[in-house]
Amino acid sequence: MSLSFARQMLVTASTKRPPAIAGGKRGEPETFITDLPCAPLTPASAETRQRLALNTPIDLLQTFCDASFDVKAGDVLTVDEVDYAVRNVAEYPWRIGSNASRLHVVVERVKA
Repeated sequence: MSLSFARQMLVTASTKRPPAIAGGKRGEPETFITDLPCAPLTPASAETRQRLALNTPIDLLQTFCDASFDVKAGDVLTVDEVDYAVRNVAEYPWRIGSNASRLHVVVERVKA
């Protein structure tokens, strides 16, 4: 991870992932990643909301993390003991000519 990117990773999150379906039922999400350094959650742009075609009463937030972590849509991202549903994950190259890439993680929180 580059030093400039590492300086932006100010939050430690964790993820949960639903287990495989057994007996026609899916169990509660189980801890998957415990120490995920990521950027602070920020509101997702209107462009992101439109691209994902999400027109629901939710707050869309986004973060970035290193692509070496296995984060997928359907996971639950936990930050400061608050759970957020992971709606979309996209991998982007970090630098031209580099093997490093980053994950853009879009999460949702139902508006209270």
